[in-house]
Amino acid sequence: MQNILDDIKIIADLAVKEDLGTGDITSMLTIDAHHLSEGKIIAKADGIISGMLVVDYLLRTYTTVKYEILRNDGDFATTGETVMRLKGTTIEILSYERVMLNFLQHLSGIATYTNEFVMKVANYGCKVLDTRKTLPGMRKLEKKAVLDGRGINHRMGLYAAVLIKENHILAAGSITKAYKKIKASSAYHDLHSNPEFFIQIECEDLSQVRESCHLGVDEILLDNMSHEMMQEAITLIRNLSPKTSIEVSGNVSLESVVDIARLRPDRISIGKITHSAPVLDLSLLLDDILIV
Repeated sequence: MQNILDDIKIIADLAVKEDLGTGDITSMLTIDAHHLSEGKIIAKADGIISGMLVVDYLLRTYTTVKYEILRNDGDFATTGETVMRLKGTTIEILSYERVMLNFLQHLSGIATYTNEFVMKVANYGCKVLDTRKTLPGMRKLEKKAVLDGRGINHRMGLYAAVLIKENHILAAGSITKAYKKIKASSAYHDLHSNPEFFIQIECEDLSQVRESCHLGVDEILLDNMSHEMMQEAITLIRNLSPKTSIEVSGNVSLESVVDIARLRPDRISIGKITHSAPVLDLSLLLDDILIV
Protein backbone atom coordinates (compact mmCIF):
# COMPACT_ATOMS: atom_id res chain seq x y z
CA MET A 1 0.00 0.00 0.00
CA GLN A 2 1.52 3.28 -1.15
CA ASN A 3 3.40 5.32 1.47
CA ILE A 4 1.98 3.38 4.41
CA LEU A 5 5.29 3.68 6.26
CA ASP A 6 4.96 7.47 6.10
CA ASP A 7 1.50 7.19 7.61
CA ILE A 8 2.77 4.86 10.32
CA LYS A 9 5.45 7.37 11.30
CA ILE A 10 2.94 10.23 11.55
CA ILE A 11 0.25 8.39 13.52
CA ALA A 12 2.66 6.43 15.74
CA ASP A 13 4.69 9.54 16.62
CA LEU A 14 1.48 11.33 17.56
CA ALA A 15 0.36 8.38 19.70
CA VAL A 16 3.66 8.34 21.60
CA LYS A 17 3.52 12.09 22.22
CA GLU A 18 -0.08 11.79 23.37
CA ASP A 19 0.47 8.91 25.80
CA LEU A 20 4.06 9.20 26.97
CA GLY A 21 4.54 12.96 27.02
CA THR A 22 7.56 13.66 29.24
CA GLY A 23 7.77 10.04 30.37
CA ASP A 24 6.09 7.23 32.29
CA ILE A 25 6.43 8.76 35.76
CA THR A 26 5.05 5.72 37.58
CA SER A 27 7.60 3.35 36.05
CA MET A 28 10.45 5.84 36.43
CA LEU A 29 9.69 6.36 40.14
CA THR A 30 9.23 2.68 41.01
CA ILE A 31 11.66 0.75 38.78
CA ASP A 32 15.42 0.94 38.50
CA ALA A 33 16.53 2.32 35.14
CA HIS A 34 18.76 -0.71 34.49
CA HIS A 35 16.18 -3.33 35.46
CA LEU A 36 15.69 -5.84 32.63
CA SER A 37 12.66 -7.97 31.84
CA GLU A 38 11.48 -10.48 29.31
CA GLY A 39 7.94 -10.21 28.08
CA LYS A 40 5.54 -11.50 25.49
CA ILE A 41 2.37 -10.40 23.78
CA ILE A 42 -0.25 -13.14 23.72
CA ALA A 43 -3.61 -13.56 22.02
CA LYS A 44 -6.46 -13.95 24.50
CA ALA A 45 -8.87 -14.83 21.69
CA ASP A 46 -8.62 -16.40 18.25
CA GLY A 47 -8.03 -13.87 15.50
CA ILE A 48 -5.99 -12.44 12.66
CA ILE A 49 -3.05 -10.23 13.52
CA SER A 50 -2.65 -6.75 12.05
CA GLY A 51 -0.61 -3.79 13.25
CA MET A 52 2.80 -5.45 13.63
CA LEU A 53 4.27 -2.91 11.21
CA VAL A 54 3.36 -0.19 13.71
CA VAL A 55 4.73 -2.13 16.69
CA ASP A 56 7.95 -2.75 14.78
CA TYR A 57 8.27 0.99 14.07
CA LEU A 58 7.62 1.93 17.70
CA LEU A 59 10.18 -0.46 19.14
CA ARG A 60 12.84 0.35 16.53
CA THR A 61 12.38 4.11 16.78
CA TYR A 62 11.84 4.71 20.48
CA THR A 63 13.44 1.85 22.41
CA THR A 64 16.44 -0.43 22.76
CA VAL A 65 14.15 -3.40 23.36
CA LYS A 66 15.03 -6.59 21.49
CA TYR A 67 12.04 -8.38 20.04
CA GLU A 68 10.95 -11.29 17.89
CA ILE A 69 7.73 -11.14 15.89
CA LEU A 70 6.18 -14.60 15.83
CA ARG A 71 2.94 -13.74 14.02
CA ASN A 72 3.07 -11.23 11.18
CA ASP A 73 0.23 -9.17 9.76
CA GLY A 74 -2.31 -11.49 8.17
CA ASP A 75 -1.34 -14.49 10.31
CA PHE A 76 -3.94 -16.32 12.40
CA ALA A 77 -3.32 -16.57 16.14
CA THR A 78 -5.12 -18.91 18.51
CA THR A 79 -6.09 -18.19 22.11
CA GLY A 80 -3.04 -18.31 24.39
CA GLU A 81 -0.57 -18.14 21.53
CA THR A 82 2.48 -15.86 21.78
CA VAL A 83 2.61 -13.42 18.88
CA MET A 84 5.72 -11.49 19.99
CA ARG A 85 8.60 -11.83 22.46
CA LEU A 86 10.41 -8.85 24.00
CA LYS A 87 13.53 -8.36 26.10
CA GLY A 88 14.87 -5.08 27.41
CA THR A 89 14.68 -2.48 30.13
CA THR A 90 11.48 -2.84 32.11
CA ILE A 91 10.74 0.87 31.97
CA GLU A 92 10.90 0.91 28.17
CA ILE A 93 8.64 -2.10 27.82
CA LEU A 94 6.07 -0.62 30.21
CA SER A 95 6.30 2.84 28.67
CA TYR A 96 5.31 1.66 25.20
CA GLU A 97 3.07 -1.26 26.14
CA ARG A 98 -0.23 0.61 25.85
CA VAL A 99 0.61 2.37 22.59
CA MET A 100 1.67 -0.94 21.03
CA LEU A 101 -1.44 -2.75 22.20
CA ASN A 102 -3.79 0.05 21.17
CA PHE A 103 -2.66 -0.28 17.56
CA LEU A 104 -2.39 -4.05 17.64
CA GLN A 105 -5.78 -4.68 19.27
CA HIS A 106 -7.66 -2.21 17.06
CA LEU A 107 -6.14 -3.29 13.74
CA SER A 108 -6.25 -7.00 14.58
CA GLY A 109 -9.90 -6.51 15.50
CA ILE A 110 -10.61 -5.09 12.04
CA ALA A 111 -8.74 -7.94 10.34
CA THR A 112 -10.57 -10.54 12.41
CA TYR A 113 -14.02 -8.98 11.93
CA THR A 114 -13.43 -8.60 8.20
CA ASN A 115 -12.51 -12.25 7.96
CA GLU A 116 -15.72 -13.28 9.70
CA PHE A 117 -17.67 -11.67 6.86
CA VAL A 118 -15.33 -13.08 4.21
CA MET A 119 -15.80 -16.61 5.50
CA LYS A 120 -19.58 -16.19 5.62
CA VAL A 121 -19.77 -15.41 1.88
CA ALA A 122 -16.89 -17.62 0.70
CA ASN A 123 -19.19 -20.02 -1.15
CA TYR A 124 -21.10 -17.36 -3.08
CA GLY A 125 -18.42 -15.76 -5.25
CA CYS A 126 -18.76 -12.21 -3.92
CA LYS A 127 -16.09 -10.05 -2.29
CA VAL A 128 -16.20 -8.12 0.98
CA LEU A 129 -15.17 -4.46 0.66
CA ASP A 130 -14.47 -1.70 3.14
CA THR A 131 -15.62 1.93 2.86
CA ARG A 132 -14.27 5.39 3.69
CA LYS A 133 -15.74 5.10 7.20
CA THR A 134 -12.36 5.08 8.91
CA LEU A 135 -10.79 6.97 11.79
CA PRO A 136 -9.09 10.19 10.63
CA GLY A 137 -5.39 9.55 10.02
CA MET A 138 -5.84 5.78 10.25
CA ARG A 139 -7.26 5.05 6.79
CA LYS A 140 -4.28 3.30 5.24
CA LEU A 141 -3.67 1.23 8.37
CA GLU A 142 -7.33 0.27 8.73
CA LYS A 143 -7.61 -0.58 5.04
CA LYS A 144 -4.45 -2.67 5.32
CA ALA A 145 -6.10 -4.49 8.22
CA VAL A 146 -9.04 -5.25 5.91
CA LEU A 147 -6.57 -6.77 3.44
CA ASP A 148 -5.00 -8.76 6.28
CA GLY A 149 -8.48 -10.13 6.97
CA ARG A 150 -8.78 -11.20 3.29
CA GLY A 151 -11.16 -8.38 2.41
CA ILE A 152 -10.86 -5.94 -0.50
CA ASN A 153 -10.25 -2.19 -0.43
CA HIS A 154 -12.74 0.16 -2.03
CA ARG A 155 -11.44 3.55 -3.19
CA MET A 156 -8.82 4.99 -0.86
CA GLY A 157 -10.33 8.47 -1.01
CA LEU A 158 -12.48 10.84 -3.03
CA TYR A 159 -9.62 11.29 -5.50
CA ALA A 160 -9.43 7.61 -6.45
CA ALA A 161 -12.66 6.96 -8.38
CA VAL A 162 -16.03 8.45 -9.29
CA LEU A 163 -18.99 7.51 -7.11
CA ILE A 164 -22.14 9.43 -7.98
CA LYS A 165 -24.24 9.59 -4.84
CA GLU A 166 -27.63 11.03 -3.88
CA ASN A 167 -26.43 14.60 -3.40
CA HIS A 168 -24.46 14.60 -6.68
CA ILE A 169 -27.60 13.45 -8.50
CA LEU A 170 -29.66 16.14 -6.79
CA ALA A 171 -27.15 18.88 -7.60
CA ALA A 172 -26.66 17.79 -11.22
CA GLY A 173 -30.38 17.31 -11.92
CA SER A 174 -30.38 13.56 -12.65
CA ILE A 175 -28.18 10.49 -12.90
CA THR A 176 -27.94 10.93 -16.67
CA LYS A 177 -26.92 14.58 -16.42
CA ALA A 178 -24.26 13.80 -13.80
CA TYR A 179 -22.90 10.86 -15.82
CA LYS A 180 -22.80 12.76 -19.13
CA LYS A 181 -21.10 15.73 -17.49
CA ILE A 182 -18.36 13.45 -16.21
CA LYS A 183 -17.90 11.72 -19.57
CA ALA A 184 -17.71 15.06 -21.37
CA SER A 185 -15.05 16.53 -19.08
CA SER A 186 -11.40 16.74 -20.08
CA ALA A 187 -10.45 15.30 -16.69
CA TYR A 188 -12.40 12.12 -17.46
CA HIS A 189 -10.16 11.23 -20.36
CA ASP A 190 -7.07 11.55 -18.16
CA LEU A 191 -8.67 9.50 -15.38
CA HIS A 192 -9.99 6.87 -17.76
CA SER A 193 -6.44 5.95 -18.81
CA ASN A 194 -5.92 4.54 -15.30
CA PRO A 195 -6.98 0.86 -15.42
CA GLU A 196 -8.15 1.06 -11.79
CA PHE A 197 -10.47 3.99 -12.46
CA PHE A 198 -14.23 3.39 -12.54
CA ILE A 199 -17.53 5.23 -12.47
CA GLN A 200 -20.03 3.93 -9.94
CA ILE A 201 -23.59 5.12 -9.41
CA GLU A 202 -25.38 4.69 -6.10
CA CYS A 203 -29.02 3.67 -6.65
CA GLU A 204 -31.77 3.72 -4.05
CA ASP A 205 -34.71 2.49 -6.15
CA LEU A 206 -35.47 0.53 -9.33
CA SER A 207 -36.00 3.59 -11.52
CA GLN A 208 -32.45 4.72 -10.76
CA VAL A 209 -31.22 1.19 -11.50
CA ARG A 210 -32.91 1.23 -14.94
CA GLU A 211 -31.53 4.67 -15.75
CA SER A 212 -28.00 3.59 -14.77
CA CYS A 213 -28.25 0.38 -16.79
CA HIS A 214 -29.23 2.29 -19.94
CA LEU A 215 -26.07 4.39 -19.49
CA GLY A 216 -23.92 1.25 -19.31
CA VAL A 217 -22.04 2.39 -16.21
CA ASP A 218 -19.05 0.44 -14.87
CA GLU A 219 -20.61 -0.29 -11.49
CA ILE A 220 -23.94 0.11 -9.71
CA LEU A 221 -24.13 0.36 -5.93
CA LEU A 222 -27.44 -0.79 -4.46
CA ASP A 223 -27.77 1.20 -1.26
CA ASN A 224 -30.07 0.39 1.66
CA MET A 225 -32.58 -1.56 -0.40
CA SER A 226 -35.00 -4.10 0.98
CA HIS A 227 -34.10 -7.70 0.23
CA GLU A 228 -36.93 -7.97 -2.30
CA MET A 229 -35.97 -4.77 -4.12
CA MET A 230 -32.32 -5.81 -4.09
CA GLN A 231 -33.21 -9.12 -5.72
CA GLU A 232 -35.24 -7.39 -8.43
CA ALA A 233 -32.49 -4.81 -9.00
CA ILE A 234 -29.81 -7.48 -9.46
CA THR A 235 -32.00 -9.30 -11.98
CA LEU A 236 -32.55 -6.04 -13.88
CA ILE A 237 -28.84 -5.26 -14.03
CA ARG A 238 -27.89 -8.76 -15.16
CA ASN A 239 -30.46 -8.55 -17.97
CA LEU A 240 -30.07 -4.91 -19.07
CA SER A 241 -26.36 -4.31 -18.51
CA PRO A 242 -24.55 -7.62 -17.98
CA LYS A 243 -21.08 -6.03 -18.01
CA THR A 244 -21.96 -3.73 -15.09
CA SER A 245 -20.57 -4.84 -11.73
CA ILE A 246 -22.95 -4.90 -8.77
CA GLU A 247 -22.14 -3.78 -5.24
CA VAL A 248 -24.51 -3.91 -2.27
CA SER A 249 -24.25 -1.78 0.87
CA GLY A 250 -26.28 -0.54 3.81
CA ASN A 251 -26.57 -1.97 7.32
CA VAL A 252 -24.98 -5.29 6.39
CA SER A 253 -24.48 -7.56 9.41
CA LEU A 254 -23.09 -11.02 10.05
CA GLU A 255 -26.70 -12.16 10.32
CA SER A 256 -27.79 -10.69 6.97
CA VAL A 257 -24.69 -11.05 4.81
CA VAL A 258 -25.35 -14.64 3.68
CA ASP A 259 -28.87 -13.81 2.48
CA ILE A 260 -27.41 -10.92 0.49
CA ALA A 261 -24.61 -13.09 -0.91
CA ARG A 262 -27.16 -15.64 -2.14
CA LEU A 263 -28.43 -12.97 -4.55
CA ARG A 264 -24.98 -13.11 -6.19
CA PRO A 265 -23.81 -9.48 -6.23
CA ASP A 266 -20.17 -9.03 -7.16
CA ARG A 267 -19.28 -7.20 -3.95
CA ILE A 268 -20.70 -6.32 -0.57
CA SER A 269 -19.34 -3.16 1.08
CA ILE A 270 -19.51 -3.03 4.87
CA GLY A 271 -18.70 0.15 6.81
CA LYS A 272 -18.79 -1.55 10.18
CA ILE A 273 -15.71 -3.70 9.48
CA THR A 274 -13.69 -0.54 10.13
CA HIS A 275 -15.91 1.75 12.18
CA SER A 276 -17.43 -0.84 14.53
CA ALA A 277 -15.03 -3.77 14.68
CA PRO A 278 -14.52 -5.13 18.22
CA VAL A 279 -10.88 -5.17 19.29
CA LEU A 280 -8.98 -8.44 19.38
CA ASP A 281 -8.01 -9.17 22.98
CA LEU A 282 -4.21 -9.15 23.25
CA SER A 283 -2.13 -8.69 26.39
CA LEU A 284 1.46 -8.09 27.33
CA LEU A 285 2.78 -10.47 29.98
CA LEU A 286 5.90 -9.48 31.89
CA ASP A 287 7.54 -12.14 34.10
CA ASP A 288 4.18 -13.93 34.28
CA ILE A 289 2.47 -10.73 35.53
CA LEU A 290 -0.36 -9.44 33.33
CA ILE A 291 0.19 -5.80 32.45
CA VAL A 292 -3.14 -3.96 32.19
